[in-house]
Amino acid sequence: MSSSPYDKHVFSVSNFDLIKTVQRQIASQVCSGVEEQLNELVSGEEGKVLSAFLCFELALIVHSFELLDVQADVVLLVDGSYSIGLTNFAKVRAFLEVLVKSFEIGPNKVQISLVQYSRDPYTEFALNTHQSIDAVLKAVRSFPYRGGSTNTGKAMTYVREKIFVASRGARINVPRVMILITDGKSSDAFKDPATRLRNTDVEIFAVGVKDAVRSELEAIANPPADTHVYTVEDFDAFQRISTELTQSISLVAPRDLTFSEITSRSFRASWSSDSDRVESFLLKYKPTLGGDTITVSVPGDTTSTVLMNLQPLTKYSVSVFSQYENGESLPLEGEETTLEGIITSPNAKSLRVSDETETTMKVTWQPAPREVVNYRLTYRPVSGGRQIATKVPGTLTSTVLRKLTPRTSYDITVHPIFKKGEGKARQGIGTTRTKKPQNI
Repeated sequence: MSSSPYDKHVFSVSNFDLIKTVQRQIASQVCSGVEEQLNELVSGEEGKVLSAFLCFELALIVHSFELLDVQADVVLLVDGSYSIGLTNFAKVRAFLEVLVKSFEIGPNKVQISLVQYSRDPYTEFALNTHQSIDAVLKAVRSFPYRGGSTNTGKAMTYVREKIFVASRGARINVPRVMILITDGKSSDAFKDPATRLRNTDVEIFAVGVKDAVRSELEAIANPPADTHVYTVEDFDAFQRISTELTQSISLVAPRDLTFSEITSRSFRASWSSDSDRVESFLLKYKPTLGGDTITVSVPGDTTSTVLMNLQPLTKYSVSVFSQYENGESLPLEGEETTLEGIITSPNAKSLRVSDETETTMKVTWQPAPREVVNYRLTYRPVSGGRQIATKVPGTLTSTVLRKLTPRTSYDITVHPIFKKGEGKARQGIGTTRTKKPQNI
């Protein structure tokens, strides 16, 4: 009954549930066969276009079996300028249909908005306009090609101010995604509008059709470019993009990062997660002014941990990633500053720092239990540097350290010196104040 060769034209499964296992094989073989036949009947570009459209119809069937159960607000920002052209605009419609069919649409699932832009942006439908897959598909299949110039920057500002708003269906604590489809030749400034949009926690993907300018796409999309920027030369690439985009959206990031239990050497980071598929959380933190990054991993059922070994009076940037079986989410980011204070070792609870200025601090300690000849103080910057030593008469229990560097933490050690040797040291940390700006 089937054509030969049979290994490419005959597929057998034991029950209907297993049909999914051969979907892609069938689609691939049919596309290949259609292309060969059309090339015999028609010539040149016409055959390629017809073949591609038939393959897209198969792609729609395949993707309809693979709905992603996630929450997200997705805006499709489509270039409808004259430079796109009717032929490519038809390809864009087909691509959008593949994307839409990958999601479970609903007010508590994925919401989709479509904005077409040229000289001015135009809302084809808002996030809360359509609440079913059938309604969204009908709108995607029928929206018109408007034509005009390519004001991509203006369109992204429109999305930020007019689409991702509560009155048009945008939800709080739900991932926000914008997929830009353009030929990449913007007629206006686009870098600042893209940055502003990304800074409102919108993840941007950029898809270039025809003669796209990749450098523009990379300036618009989130990093890394290899997962957020695509240039499309054929329909196979469109198919790959739809799969990768939907997978990325399904990797839900954590939310609601807060900090507590703040000391001069540590603080607790806490967050929330809307996904029960998280295998672990990865935390990365480092001083905002530069320094080594520390990485900590905690189990997926843990949403709080204490970040240790911090420096006093230092601002830290903290990133939290959800890690899944098939990848890692975008980071949840925040900043916190440690306290100005002293952490002493268990053997030196009696050392105290006070009266800190930009270049001085007073160090006080409890007297040793027996007669002291003198006390030897050593101190050096926590970040590294030359150690300085000084001596204080045994009758004194305080001294002022001078000629220090502003906004710098110092490790301080006090050694009691007896007639027969050196006693147990007292240790602590003191931090100078930030230098005040001078009036000019």
